[in-house]
Amino acid sequence: MPIQKVNPVHEMEHDNSVHEENLAYSPKETQEPLVRELWAIKGINNKLRAKQIASRAGLPLIWLDKAPGINGERGIEKVRAERGVLLLRERTSPFIEQFKHPIGRCAKFYKLTAYNNCNFWCEYCYLYLTFRTQPVSTHFINYEKMYDEIIKFDRSKTPKSLRVLNLGELGDPLAVDHITGFASQIIPFMPEHAPKTRLLFLTKSDCVDDILTLNHGGQSIISFSVNTNTVFQQLEHRTASPESRLRAAAKVQKAGYEVRLRIDPIIFYSTWGKDYKALIDKIFEYVQPARITIGEYRPSNGLGSHISARFPESALLKVNKSLVREGKKLRYPKNLRIKMFRTIIDTIKKYQSDIDVALCKEQPEIWKALGLGMKGLSCNCVN
Repeated sequence: MPIQKVNPVHEMEHDNSVHEENLAYSPKETQEPLVRELWAIKGINNKLRAKQIASRAGLPLIWLDKAPGINGERGIEKVRAERGVLLLRERTSPFIEQFKHPIGRCAKFYKLTAYNNCNFWCEYCYLYLTFRTQPVSTHFINYEKMYDEIIKFDRSKTPKSLRVLNLGELGDPLAVDHITGFASQIIPFMPEHAPKTRLLFLTKSDCVDDILTLNHGGQSIISFSVNTNTVFQQLEHRTASPESRLRAAAKVQKAGYEVRLRIDPIIFYSTWGKDYKALIDKIFEYVQPARITIGEYRPSNGLGSHISARFPESALLKVNKSLVREGKKLRYPKNLRIKMFRTIIDTIKKYQSDIDVALCKEQPEIWKALGLGMKGLSCNCVN
């Protein structure tokens, strides 16, 4: 499935040379399901749970001696080999760990790792780099260990602002929920066994019907990552459309869940301003989010090679050459970031002046330039 190559358009922005790229066309969509094969490690203790997931999915269970490593494919075949399967295994390291940004641009939130990697095919995904040595999407099925850790966390002296367990840091927790049924088990677990702790689901999926009638006790936050139709069509392959995600957001809000949104990564291209304004218009047609967190495209230095291995003609490879280096990240120049953020924030405020708007992993000077203050880093991942 070749990706059509397009010629870039160059513009000057605030005296910084910024390459404004036309985004590459997406590969032709296939009719194959998101998960084609279900694998499991032979040594797991709870083989019954693996078999139950396989039965739910209607897929044969392929048993492996050990987790697979790097495959030798390139291009779309590499993505299919990595993200067309789901591996079931048990987690030996802690399920709950604190995230600490290396240079302090983020609240020290807690992540709950039920999944490693993701079955969606977003071209910009940082997980290609994070799981470069074990790239197959994985679900950890020793739930009892997870539940024990959640109960201990709930009984700890963790401040209220940090009593949120982020399920979306290392994978999309709803991408394959139609296969695992995991959300329907953990959401009602919380009000019964961990009443002081909340869950955060960050997703590009629209598969929410199974969680609408659950007893969630107000303890699960459903946060949808949304972007423009251009970014979706050309970079977010095999995800639900932005409008489908917003329809799903309306459903869960009606079911009493707190709904948050992330507009991330914001990408600079020829019609970005018009498109992001249209996205905000569409958001408020469907939902009244409790919080909107925004962030720019900010690849790690080594991510480009991983994008190239899977999407060798991705326009992001050209975009990367136009970015500036800040620590271990590549970013748009500060004045361009401020311009993009301000355009989006001003449009949001026209609909809801008192809405909580936050930035993701940004410098304090950027917050202040936008009149946001720091608000104790009250972003998507915390209370």
